[in-house]
Amino acid sequence: MPKPNLNKSLAAAALLIVSGTSMAASGVIATATVTRVLVDGGPTATNFGGCMAALSVSPSTILPSCGPNWVTFSCTGSFATNMMQAYRMLDQAQLAMAANKQVTVYFRDDQKHNGYCFANRIDVK
Repeated sequence: MPKPNLNKSLAAAALLIVSGTSMAASGVIATATVTRVLVDGGPTATNFGGCMAALSVSPSTILPSCGPNWVTFSCTGSFATNMMQAYRMLDQAQLAMAANKQVTVYFRDDQKHNGYCFANRIDVK
């Protein structure tokens, strides 16, 4: 009886595992400025997760599946741990914009509002 080809077996198993799951990606914009913020009605908002920020570096340059320029903080509470966390991130974005400070933004492409990726952290420099 011939020996099975271990490399082909491992490749086939890896392909089954990868194809059976959706891979989420995370991105980081190390240095950007906040150029604009948007607030859309808080917990009853239907667009953009209720609040978002435009950045000088587009998230789509890092994760092409993200919408251009903007990230959402999910002030509706859909993705943020809670609405208070989302509004604190919005506050940080507004602070950075008003003080002309740079930010570092962490975001992911598996959670989106209207095509814009969810930012789960923003640090003001």
